[in-house]
Amino acid sequence: MDTSLTSDEIRRQRMLENLFHDMKDIIPYMEDELVTDISVEDSGEIIVSRFGSGREFTGRKMSAFVAERIIKGTSAIIGRPLNSYTGFPILEGMIPKYNARITGLLPPNTIRPEIQIRMPPRKVFKLEDYVCNGIMTQQQYDSITDAIKNRLNIFVSGTTGCGKTTLTSAILLKMNEFTPDDNFYIVEDVPELQCTARMRSMIWISKEFASKAVETAMRWSPDRIIFGEVRTLEVLLELLDSWLTHSGNVATFHATSGEQTLLRLRSMLGTKYAGIADHLSDYFQLVIHLKRTKEGIRVDELYRVTEDTDSFLADIFQNNLDR
Repeated sequence: MDTSLTSDEIRRQRMLENLFHDMKDIIPYMEDELVTDISVEDSGEIIVSRFGSGREFTGRKMSAFVAERIIKGTSAIIGRPLNSYTGFPILEGMIPKYNARITGLLPPNTIRPEIQIRMPPRKVFKLEDYVCNGIMTQQQYDSITDAIKNRLNIFVSGTTGCGKTTLTSAILLKMNEFTPDDNFYIVEDVPELQCTARMRSMIWISKEFASKAVETAMRWSPDRIIFGEVRTLEVLLELLDSWLTHSGNVATFHATSGEQTLLRLRSMLGTKYAGIADHLSDYFQLVIHLKRTKEGIRVDELYRVTEDTDSFLADIFQNNLDR
């Protein structure tokens, strides 16, 4: 033990040692650069997902006692208390050293302690890797790179854990390849996106201040404005407003298809912001949708956003209003 450490530092070091000892069965997966997600659910089995592959059921089991120790140990280290008796005992935070996002649930809301770990990309995959691994076709690759080259605004959509962030990082890499002198302004609530641009600002901010961070982008004279995952109307409004004057941007959104992405965005804007909702093609021009399949994650749809798309959405919402 380093005698120059304070008592608090010694205590934290011991807590980390105990945590990593409890995590010994999952650390090899955390150190595998292809692993994107690790879960321990009520069966106790360790289940992992890798880039370009489906889920792997490892057959290795973690006891409920150890899973609970990992949740409570992480909670103590990062200073986020848990209440196991009232409310909703949930842990949301980052695992020290690995910069991995962890979510933990405890009884009585679950049968046994459950853990979900989202690993940050240790390797920035190229769009070419997506073709080589069968995640996207050559034709899809050509369309996406053409959209990037022509500075279209892009939404990457999909369900939870389908690789939206990893693909967005690959898009950022290609953007930087085409325009290495651009200034990238990137906003996230959790630091997951990877950007190798020479000129970049990486803003990590809590969800309640995300719209303010996008609004502040204008003071940085950005060439590209990137947002992690759009979840609220306030963020969407600020983002679309900035995209109207800045081209060549990308953000992620939670949806089950390309069309559903547009319908959900249109629904968020509602009738109050019909001027924006009826002209989405002015703000972004391409949706790349990812889907999880038995063979792994795939780019299953490229959805071009045009004036015809705007008319189609307007008709759908007018019909809903007329009912």
